[in-house]
Amino acid sequence: MKQAVPFIAGLLMSPVSVLGLFWQQSFIWVVCPQALVVLFLRQSQGSYDSLGAAGYPDLAVGALYHPVLGWILSRAIEKGTLRRTALRVAFWHGVALVLAWAMGEFRNGIWGVGFGR
Repeated sequence: MKQAVPFIAGLLMSPVSVLGLFWQQSFIWVVCPQALVVLFLRQSQGSYDSLGAAGYPDLAVGALYHPVLGWILSRAIEKGTLRRTALRVAFWHGVALVLAWAMGEFRNGIWGVGFGR
């Protein structure tokens, strides 16, 4: 049962990420920055979306990120490498936070709403 806890938690977090993206909540910057990276990459490929609304690719990342992460942590518990794996996950989550923030600032700067504040 101990191995299943991270996966179950990931399944429970999935709707939080999707609904937060759907309603453009600010806590998503911390909960699922990977979806924001996808959002900003997608927006850089086309015209600027003035609403900043999440599309299907962003929602898919938001829906799948936490269950996949839970599965990875469950496997780490089984193998006895939870500490090392959790540190790597935390590190890459931090990298995604910084990347999402930087991409958001860059996007806002290009469209003239961010750099001159």
